[in-house]
Amino acid sequence: MAVSRADLFRGRFRSEPATPQTPSTAPQALEARIGAACLSYIGTDCRMCGDHCDRGAIRFRPLGRGRWLPIIEEGGCTGCGDCVGVCPVKAVTMEAVAA
Repeated sequence: MAVSRADLFRGRFRSEPATPQTPSTAPQALEARIGAACLSYIGTDCRMCGDHCDRGAIRFRPLGRGRWLPIIEEGGCTGCGDCVGVCPVKAVTMEAVAA
């Protein structure tokens, strides 16, 4: 049987049968969190996370002397995760939001 690359990427040929998995709990909403490793906290101007946030949920408050404090607007983060992959020091994480 010939297998094309497109079929492999689409998962059409698996060695085990695909069984639908039912989630045990409802999915939780995610929100970005900025950790202590953020370059802005140590005085290096980065702002990569804010540049990649299409919703504008990450803003920067000036602290003086060229330093900026990253702030995630409450209710503005959609949990898309675009900011996570661009952080050079992996300071941005996605965490579940308490309902």
